[in-house]
Amino acid sequence: MGIGVSLAVVCYIGTSALLIALVAALGADARVTDVGNAFDRLAAVAKYADQKLAAAATSQPLPSAPHLFADLTAVKLSFATTLVYEALLLTVSGGTAKKTLREYIEAVGLNRFSVTGLWRPAVAVIAGYTIVAVYVTIVKALGIDILTPQSTVPDSVTRDSGAMAMAFVAAVIAAPISEEVFFRGFVFSGLLKWGFLPAAALSAALFTVAHLDFGSLIPFFVIGLIMAWLYWSRGSLWDSIVFHFLFNFISFAALLAGR
Repeated sequence: MGIGVSLAVVCYIGTSALLIALVAALGADARVTDVGNAFDRLAAVAKYADQKLAAAATSQPLPSAPHLFADLTAVKLSFATTLVYEALLLTVSGGTAKKTLREYIEAVGLNRFSVTGLWRPAVAVIAGYTIVAVYVTIVKALGIDILTPQSTVPDSVTRDSGAMAMAFVAAVIAAPISEEVFFRGFVFSGLLKWGFLPAAALSAALFTVAHLDFGSLIPFFVIGLIMAWLYWSRGSLWDSIVFHFLFNFISFAALLAGR
């Protein structure tokens, strides 16, 4: 399993380097998020106007205009490389599991889909969002902004239908499958010899770190534990995949509704 995790890290670094190279080659701005909300952007424009007037009045060089919006080329490239990374996760999981495809599918329960059992991940999603909501409320009440979770899908995707479609495929369809196959089907299953809690905790920790958002460390860790339990309790990876799909779908829908 160590080889598989190492290869996954290499794939992550490799696709990140590929993104940087592509952005540089196309001369795009590497930022993929817009500046704050509408009021933040208005404040930035007002500040720029003041600076420009002051510079003109004193015959100083005019300041550069602020970059308020993400470069959509960089946004699309980020999701394109994300899709490559997610495909590589599946390849690493299957290629290092020392099983045939059929044996692997049976081992993680992908051959055991139950329509009547969909209530379990659905209820778990409600519980997961309740936990996240309570966490965010506490963090905001304490004024610890650095611990506030940020969406892994930038709101800039709502300004372009192509970027939005790529974000939906990467976050709502590909991520639940590739990440569950790797973090639960591969990592968690490989650590189960140590017992449920150590395996769930370590796989949840890796899952959390992979999302690179400091504010999401605690809530994503809890979500990782929930998905590990869903998979372990019934022996079917479909339970955690459905949970992951519903969780991301609701988050994506909320992003669109908020814009």
